[in-house]
Formats: sequence, C-alpha cells, structure tokens
Amino acid sequence: QTSAMEEPARRRRGVADGETGYGKERGVVGSDVQGARSWCIESGFGHCVFALVVALALPGWLMLLVFLLLGARMLLKPAARSCRLVETCELLSSTKLMGDDELDRLLDQHEDRQGGGFMREGRDAVFTELFGRMDPGYVLESSDRECLHNLLDLDSDGRATRDLFRRSLKLWYPPLRGKTALIIVDLQNDFVTGSLKVAEGEQAIRNTNALRKAFKFDLVAHTRDWHPKDHCSFWDNHEGAEMYSIKELTLPDGTVTDQVMWPRHCVQHSHGSQFHPNLDIEQSDVVVSKGLRTEVDSYSGFFDNCKGSETMMRRIMFESGVTQVYVVGLALDFCVGWTSQDAASCGFDSFLVADCARAVHPEPDHKKLVADFAAKGVTVIDSSQVPVQRNFNGETAMKLARKLSQWRVELLATSRSQAQTPDGGPAKAHEEYKRKDSSD
Repeated sequence: QTSAMEEPARRRRGVADGETGYGKERGVVGSDVQGARSWCIESGFGHCVFALVVALALPGWLMLLVFLLLGARMLLKPAARSCRLVETCELLSSTKLMGDDELDRLLDQHEDRQGGGFMREGRDAVFTELFGRMDPGYVLESSDRECLHNLLDLDSDGRATRDLFRRSLKLWYPPLRGKTALIIVDLQNDFVTGSLKVAEGEQAIRNTNALRKAFKFDLVAHTRDWHPKDHCSFWDNHEGAEMYSIKELTLPDGTVTDQVMWPRHCVQHSHGSQFHPNLDIEQSDVVVSKGLRTEVDSYSGFFDNCKGSETMMRRIMFESGVTQVYVVGLALDFCVGWTSQDAASCGFDSFLVADCARAVHPEPDHKKLVADFAAKGVTVIDSSQVPVQRNFNGETAMKLARKLSQWRVELLATSRSQAQTPDGGPAKAHEEYKRKDSSD
C-alpha cells in the first residue's frame, strides 16, 4: 500500500498526460511534444554556458561556488523541469473552456442593453455557445434549458443581472480538470488510540499523509466528531443500556431509528476529540465539526443522520469549485462511508480511497464492498489511482447544474432556521471551519 504511493511525482500531478479528462484532445501532440521535450533537454547545454559566463565574472571561491550550484541544479532537475514545461504548454493549448476575458466578451455580446442584465433569449444564446465549446455533440433539451434558467434566475423575474449571471456561470461552469477535495474523516485520538479505537487506525493516518505528499489537492477538509457530554449516542446516557447494543431512538423529525450505543468519545474540548498528533495538518486545511446536536447522531460530514441539519461542507465544496471528492479516514463502515455517499448525493464525483481508511467491521469480500458503494454512487479506489481521470461533457455539466439548482432551493428554505440553532449547527461551524482546530 505504501509503495503504491511512492510513484514518480509526474504521474501523480493533476496535469500529467491523460489525467485531466482531455488527454486525447490536447493541442500539443505528436512531433510538437517531442520537439518541446528535446528542446528542454538540449537546453541543458545553454545552462552550462550561462553558468560558466556568470562564474567567470566573479572572483575566486565565489566563482567556484556559483558554478557548482548552477551545474548541480542543471544535472539534478532537467527532466523534472522539462516535464513541467511540456505539461504546462499542453494544458494551456488544450483549454476548451472559456477564460474570464473570453466569458466577458460573450456576455457583452448577449446582454440586454436597454434594461440591463440578461433576458431569457440572451441566456439561451450563452448556454448554446458554452455547450458548443464544451461538448459539441450534446443537444440541450428544453428541460436542460429550464434547469439552467432556474439556476441563474433566483428571483424568477425573467431577468438575471450581469453580476449574478457571471458568478453563477463561474460556479457551475467548472475549470478544465475540475477541482479536487480530500475529506479526511475523524482521524481523532479517540478513534485511533482511545475509547473507540479502530484497528489499524495509525496505518490509515500514515497512508493519508503519504497520499497528501503524492498529490496536491485543491482543498483539504477534516471532519471531527464534536459531541456534547449528553449526546444521545453515549451508552452511559441511557439507563440500562449496554455498550455497543442497539437502542431505538426518536429523531427530531419524529422518525424512529436504531442507534448504536457507543462508548463516550470525542467530547468537545477533550483530549480524545483532538486530531491525532501524527496526522499532517496544514494551515489552509478546513475543519468541519459534526455531531453537535444532543438528540441526533451525525456520521456524515455533510448532514446529521436524519438530514435535519447540514454542516458547512457542501457550501464550502461548491463555493471552492470542487467537482471531485476523495474520502479517507475512520471508520469506513460508518462515518467514511456515509460521508462518501452524501458527497455523491450532493452531485460530486465521490471516491472512497480504501487503503487510507479502516473499518470497525471490515468487509472480507472486497468485490462486495465495491459493488455496495457503487450502487450508492461511490467509486472505491486505492491511493495509486488518485487522481481519477475526469470525462467532463455535456451530461456531467447538466448533472452538476441540477444538483446546484436543487441545493440552492434547499439552502434558501433552510438557511434561516439552521443559522439560528442554539446547539451549534451551521452557524457555529461557519465561524470555525477555517481554523485548524477551534479547541486548541
């Protein structure tokens, strides 16, 4: 498992050959690529000449030092530099989707000059040109156009302002490869070495750290259980309950569910709730807390178990332009699995990286595990397959547009009530989601 993550860095880069979803349609191909590569390699001679000229202009020991440093740089990294240069040229020449300037020109062409903004006809013309660039073979049906109109015309007045239209397009019309997010689920002390220890949890941490070193994700989010002392999942909060038994609980929405009676774990501000010290965490990482409500458990990093409240995860992913989500951590058969399934239901391409996760009750039949998750929209992979090649086309664009439209409707309907919840729902999560760990 570990050796699979030690492949050359070039293969793991998001712009490496064949991994952006447009590998077969690149503008720099055949002899052009070979010419670029040979130019990069042969330019090593130019570096030698440059180093010699610079060194001769300096006196004594400084001359020798400069010559050695520049020569060493040339000898050690020419291949890496040449690959990066060629890949950059290929990426720039293969960008089929519009940049900001080109999008502005398109909007100028179809904007309603008299009333300002975009009437239905103008939006239709923009949609036609965007899909023509992205997937010429895709035919926009009337239902597709209606979905796109609803997505961009939030107040239903038949007009979309330029600013709103542009921001909505940038949210929906993704970049060439689509941004990637790594969701690291609950790698906290209590799940690794504490009261609810998962077997081989430390190996999951090592593999997750190696994955982060091997591939640069656009966004990394950590989920954490952040339970109050009187949480409904703790066995010792229920008189007569036994640890790991099943108890029927009535959820806030009135439904009855089977709740596992877990040992007390990840109580807010306790040692067990802290991230494990061996886990690599960067300042830019996002932290999303879950399980804050006393009366309902929350396995998923997106919703509680009855979907009565939502964390900030979906908003963060959409606003960051994420299209691919990779899920790792503890435990595969509970929080990791639920998080990956909710990521798929929210419209993301969801991948569960199995060698970076561990289960409370491991599934001995790997084929059954893969099939069970596939039925729920999740692809099970291992870390050597990251990143997964995207095949972005008209169908996937419309899938994302429908999910965005649905999400915005849900957000408008629930944001007011959830933002005022006294038990620390999304409002509290929003205050802390950019902090490494609010309990530090």
